[in-house]
Amino acid sequence: MEQIDIIGFVGVATSVLGFLAYGKIQGRVVILISILLLLTYSLIKPIYPFAILMAVALIFYIYKVLKFKKSKASIKLLEVEYDNNYIVEFIKNYKRDIYNYFPFYEPHKSHKCFLVMRDMNLAGILIGSITGDMLTIEVDYTKPIYRDKEIGSYIFKQNPGHFTKMGIKKLVAKSFHKGHSKFLKKMGFEQTFIDDQLFFVKKLD
Repeated sequence: MEQIDIIGFVGVATSVLGFLAYGKIQGRVVILISILLLLTYSLIKPIYPFAILMAVALIFYIYKVLKFKKSKASIKLLEVEYDNNYIVEFIKNYKRDIYNYFPFYEPHKSHKCFLVMRDMNLAGILIGSITGDMLTIEVDYTKPIYRDKEIGSYIFKQNPGHFTKMGIKKLVAKSFHKGHSKFLKKMGFEQTFIDDQLFFVKKLD
């Protein structure tokens, strides 16, 4: 086996990994890397029919990415009861991952619950409790396939009016996961101590 063949094997391996995780942003990046590796391999080897195939795949990939970026997703929050069948089944299906981020969540009839819809697909859930003009976020979970920050930006940056019309002036969240803390910071939350406990707080204009 020649050294150049290693590039081919790595390209095939990364393409498999990319398709296995295609729903995630990382999966799409891995697929791009695999296309570039296989294109490089086929040009150096050379295997021109395969190189043409990979060049077409690269053009198609770039086209799909540009088309995806230009299209604007339709995102909506639909308020439901805490025991709504959709939200109960959603939590049941994603229980392990949800409790990895929100280990102390317990359903309560006083909670404000929302289904997060993206292009009429159930993308996630938002659950909180209201005290005065403050909403404490109990669960803010999005399916892995939709974790491209677009939903979070819509809810917490572009559409604060959804909360203010309910009389809410401040959002509060407690993070138990490094990834969630990073997400909250990107959404404009600031770390603040409340009753000697560290919270993430976002004031709504």
